[in-house]
Amino acid sequence: MNQSIRGYTLTQWVGAGGMGEVYQAFHADTQRTVAIKLLSRVEQAERFRNEASVQASLRHPHIALVYEFFVEKGLWCLVLEYIEGPTIEQFIQKNGPLTEESAWKVLGQIASALEYLHSRGIVHRDLKAGNIKIARHGKAKLLDFGLARFANSPKLTHQGYLIGTASSMAPEQFSGQSSPASDCWALGVLLYEMLTGQSPFGGSTHSEISRRIQRGDYLAPRKLNPNLSKASERLIDKLLTVSPERRLTAKQVMEALRHPALLEATDWLGPVLKWWDRVKP
Repeated sequence: MNQSIRGYTLTQWVGAGGMGEVYQAFHADTQRTVAIKLLSRVEQAERFRNEASVQASLRHPHIALVYEFFVEKGLWCLVLEYIEGPTIEQFIQKNGPLTEESAWKVLGQIASALEYLHSRGIVHRDLKAGNIKIARHGKAKLLDFGLARFANSPKLTHQGYLIGTASSMAPEQFSGQSSPASDCWALGVLLYEMLTGQSPFGGSTHSEISRRIQRGDYLAPRKLNPNLSKASERLIDKLLTVSPERRLTAKQVMEALRHPALLEATDWLGPVLKWWDRVKP
């Protein structure tokens, strides 16, 4: 593979997403290895441009950089930081669950990235294990801003069309609503998966997954990993809360990780509210 696009030589196919193909590429003049996302679905051009606009405005150690965006001979190209390493999803498939220490480290890094996004009025809307890579020294990097949007930007989704990955979507997203709290729900799903190796809201059909999510109905993570600390289980519980107003924010997650004792305190009201979420009509 030696195809060249505006000085970038495509060296290796990396994968495919909802909007196009991703390749590893090398730029001889800058001696830089990059990832290039090529749009394959022309009807997604406006969303592709939105991804470039949102991500290019960001500078955070745990968010992949955008270097360039251009259209070359009718081909839409997004040039991104190339991150060597597996996604969390790939890591779990190969190695099983992460250790609690490693999972907390990743969680803290991604919570930091979300707090940065949310403080700028940006919602990612597709946070999941497949969109986070683990680079050298365990450094996590958040990828794929194809569904991200500024709070005041126009919607690019048709009415009634769900966006995101069903198993990581917050209850309110099934009604077309999304907010920073929706990203924090996905953070809870991510932590559950990292610690157990399984999705909290698995199901054989989309409607079954949706029903379980909207009732907050998931198996206690300690039943899958008996060695989990009470703090980890409590943290998951406070993120996978059906009411967006009661979920921890990204900033609160970072604070809880710094002071785990805060999660050990007796919480009488939380279980009652969780029970009500599951039984209310």
